[in-house]
Amino acid sequence: MSARTALLATATVTILCAVLGLLYNAQSLAVGLGGGFAEIVRDHEMRHFYVAFYTMSAVCIAGYLALLVGGVQLVRRRPWAAGLLVGVWIFELLYFFVVGALWRVTAISASVAGATGVANGGLMAQFFILLPIWGPVVVLWARRRAASTSAA
Repeated sequence: MSARTALLATATVTILCAVLGLLYNAQSLAVGLGGGFAEIVRDHEMRHFYVAFYTMSAVCIAGYLALLVGGVQLVRRRPWAAGLLVGVWIFELLYFFVVGALWRVTAISASVAGATGVANGGLMAQFFILLPIWGPVVVLWARRRAASTSAA
C-alpha cells in the first residue's frame, strides 16, 4: 500500500468518525436541552450531571471538529494536518482515562458516570475500531515514507 493510499484511507475513516460523533452529540444535546434527562438526574440525585454533560460534550465536539478539519486537510495534502490529527488522537486517549478516573471521585462519580454515555458516546465509533491507536501509527508511517521517497 502506498503512503498516499494509507493517508486517504485514514482521512476518510477519520472524517466519517468525526461526522458520526457530531451527529451523536447533536442528538444528545437536543435531548439535554429539551429536558430529557431531568427525571433520571432528579431520581438519582446527580447534582453535577449537567456540568459534567455539557463540559464533556464541549470537549468531544471540539475534538470532532478538529478531526474533521484534520481529515479534510489530510486529503488536501496539507502537511500540518498529520500533526493536528496525531495530537487530537493522543488527547482523546488521555481524555478517555481522565474521565474514567473521575468516576472514582466520590462527590461527582454518579454525575460523571451518568453523563459519560450521553456525552462521550460519539467517541465509540473511533474506539471500537481503535482509531486513536492505529491512526497516529499510519499517519506517521506515511509521512516518513513520503519523506524518504521524495529524498531519494
